[in-house]
Amino acid sequence: MAVWKLRSDTHSGMAMDKKYHPVVLALLASRGYADEEAYERFLFPNFDRDIHDPFLFQEMERVVERIGAAKEKNECIGIFGDYDADGVTSSVIIREALTALAVPVVVYIPEKLSEGHGLSMGAVDFFEREGVKLILTLDCGMTNHEEISEAKRRGIATVVIDHHHVPKVLPEAFAIINPQLPSETYPFRELCGAGTSFKVAQALYVRYLPQETDQLKWLLDVVAVGTVADVMPLIGENRVIVKYGLIVLAKTRRVGFQEMFSVGGIKIDEHTKPDARTIGFRIAPRINAASRMAHAMLAHELLMEKDQAHARVLALELDAHNVARQKISASMTEEIRIIASTKYRDKKFIFAVGEHFPYGIVGLVAGKIAGEFHKPTCVLTRGVETSQGSFRSIPELNIIENLEQCGELLMKFGGHAQAAGMTIWNENLEKFYEKFNALVEKKLASIVTEPELWIDLCLKPEHITPQLCRDIMLFSPFGEGNPEPIFLLENMRVEEVRLVGNGNKHLKLRLVSPDGTKHFDAIGFSLGGAVADLKKDEVLDVVFQLSENTWNGTTTIQLKLIDIRRKSS
Repeated sequence: MAVWKLRSDTHSGMAMDKKYHPVVLALLASRGYADEEAYERFLFPNFDRDIHDPFLFQEMERVVERIGAAKEKNECIGIFGDYDADGVTSSVIIREALTALAVPVVVYIPEKLSEGHGLSMGAVDFFEREGVKLILTLDCGMTNHEEISEAKRRGIATVVIDHHHVPKVLPEAFAIINPQLPSETYPFRELCGAGTSFKVAQALYVRYLPQETDQLKWLLDVVAVGTVADVMPLIGENRVIVKYGLIVLAKTRRVGFQEMFSVGGIKIDEHTKPDARTIGFRIAPRINAASRMAHAMLAHELLMEKDQAHARVLALELDAHNVARQKISASMTEEIRIIASTKYRDKKFIFAVGEHFPYGIVGLVAGKIAGEFHKPTCVLTRGVETSQGSFRSIPELNIIENLEQCGELLMKFGGHAQAAGMTIWNENLEKFYEKFNALVEKKLASIVTEPELWIDLCLKPEHITPQLCRDIMLFSPFGEGNPEPIFLLENMRVEEVRLVGNGNKHLKLRLVSPDGTKHFDAIGFSLGGAVADLKKDEVLDVVFQLSENTWNGTTTIQLKLIDIRRKSS
């Protein structure tokens, strides 16, 4: 059961005569927006105003000139994209931008299991055979010192376009575009691979296709997918990218997306607009299913496809992989859940190694377990001599910093604060666990590693109005760094209670305020089993998100219950 934690307590002194609902003003303040200008920028993102000049990247001019030189000579450029959703969308963005410039390209995305993350010697060989003189590594490359140096020795320049952790020694690249570089002065540091690739595309259009820069907005559907899939904070420039990207997604020209939605039963059109959750739970998993179950080029080609019939075939294939992935990840999550709740019940770090864990989904499962138990988690696939896999962390622990301290025990590793991957010799597994666990125990000594439910504000029933529902929607898109607000109401009396849905899984309540003046409908998805014996007139504290429910043309406020607690009588 999650521990309830209140960010701030707002019971009184909330005058209702302001431009924004007072609850909204309290939320804005708690999220760091301190004045009218900050409110406006956050609540009403504007593409033309809020998207930064790509040439603010220190080496962007150098990159654009080098690509321009390739264009002049009709040189083929090699695109090396990572295999996850961020890498796949990055490769689509850069491929489309270079194609618009009439620059010939060849794309290489590694096979996840046999090649792993980052530029490989095999890829360098491939690009050399193709006559490539310039490689762009997308969403990877920061730790590929040997491969980049070898490419340089063969007369091939490399531009690293990445957002991952910056090593102490930089690779011998021709140029690096990475907002995380300590010396970088670009004003927004939280771009993902797709976002960083979009900045390069933007710079290329500004320089070589200035009359067509409006066409860049049609790329925002894939940029938004990469940004949400990589769990980037939806603030600043990312907020603008995703807000506009969702608008583009609703009317996407991309037949690959159209067929993906059709095959997957994802209802998206100009009347049913998607939100960031649609990307996170319906679109990104399908793109990731390609590399987890087959090869990421399947997803890349789907997003590039212009022919409707062929896109349908690719979308059906991808959907089948996604269904298979769901079944495997569900059983594997349950297995590791048992390990976590027994072997690591009193530990702060969960470490699961198995020969039968499919490498393609270890990161996905590690993320679920880390979130569920509020503990950093590592899941590895054990091979004959080596094991490889993924880490997912919690906000209080920077995974990559800890991995650096264990570097001598690892074959290779990379990633960022909350997610990382590694390969290790099996003989070092026990030593690694002991060292890494000791670092975690020390770092999290004062942290209670149990599930937490953070509540933004404690409300009074009279605070909940149609204006509040409308104003809160201005906070969307919700996601990492900008979660949908969560509220608490205390001492609410149950007026009606019903169990609904297949197997009575869901809880429907009619709640009334302590003074009897305010009534609310509430729905608790999957909460039916937790409170099967709930009765009329019981008193509850309820944690919820606000929503509006329209039925027969009438719109009413509905509380989406997250958790409830009975008050002792």
